Amino acid sequence: MLRVIKRNLGVYFMILACLDFALMSACAKILSEELSSIEIMFFRNVIGVIFMLYMLRRLKTHKEGGKLWLLIFRGVVGTLSLYLFFYNVSNITLGGAFAFQKTSPIFITLIAFVIFKENIGLKGWFGIFIAFLGVLFIAQPFTHEDLHSGFDLKNSLLGVLSGFLAALALTSVRELRNYYATEQIAFSFIFVGTLMPLISMLVGEFYVNEKLDFIIAPFVMPSFKAWIFILAMGILGTIYQIHITKSYGIAKQAGIVAGVSYLDVVFSIIIGMLLGDALPSAMVFLGIVSIVLGGLILMKNKKK
Repeated sequence: MLRVIKRNLGVYFMILACLDFALMSACAKILSEELSSIEIMFFRNVIGVIFMLYMLRRLKTHKEGGKLWLLIFRGVVGTLSLYLFFYNVSNITLGGAFAFQKTSPIFITLIAFVIFKENIGLKGWFGIFIAFLGVLFIAQPFTHEDLHSGFDLKNSLLGVLSGFLAALALTSVRELRNYYATEQIAFSFIFVGTLMPLISMLVGEFYVNEKLDFIIAPFVMPSFKAWIFILAMGILGTIYQIHITKSYGIAKQAGIVAGVSYLDVVFSIIIGMLLGDALPSAMVFLGIVSIVLGGLILMKNKKK
């Protein structure tokens, strides 16, 4: 029994990481009742900066660097992806927001095909097709807006864009690993993810535009209740980083762990319903399943 547990520790840590991230996003959804998604993201990353500074102090491996502009690019596109993710967390169901974020493997595969000339193969194209159908099932671009779940065309497009920007950020890491340590890459991302929301809130003090509320918003002083959830969100974000790092660090097969990472969609649906989200309609549920299935097919295809 003990041998089985040790052999699957990577999977167990990933399950915990999925639960951490879903709970962290649930805190963000609760906070969205009084704070903008920009401010929520700012507080989440400020706490992350403190954690990453501690990690950098313990860093023993140093690399030569030299790709500063790519490092900045990764931070900017990754931050924009989180802008849109947290905006969707605030405006649509938690499960829907997670499902759109999980479209990133589709775009990673397509970017690798276009830029790095990687062969996708028949199975890969099938996975992309299945996931793309899932996006259409959720977004339902040719039907009326679902007022209860928030799945209108705007939120759906922002969700897909979030997945695309996340794919750009993750693809850039592929090159950055040759020049920077993982901790340095992570710190640069969280630092930019703190700086950009700060600038957005400063602009929001002088300029208000409801159409751009996903990138510009004024600062609002949190209530006592909000500070509690901000602290909880920061703690959960830190624990998530620990669990996911341990998961990939001790995993025997990274592909299996990556597949388990899709559990955060399941957790988010359950937690979202506990927070008042509607039970996904048959079409939306089918879309979520299709995105997850398409992503798993792409990961399995990539292992080969």
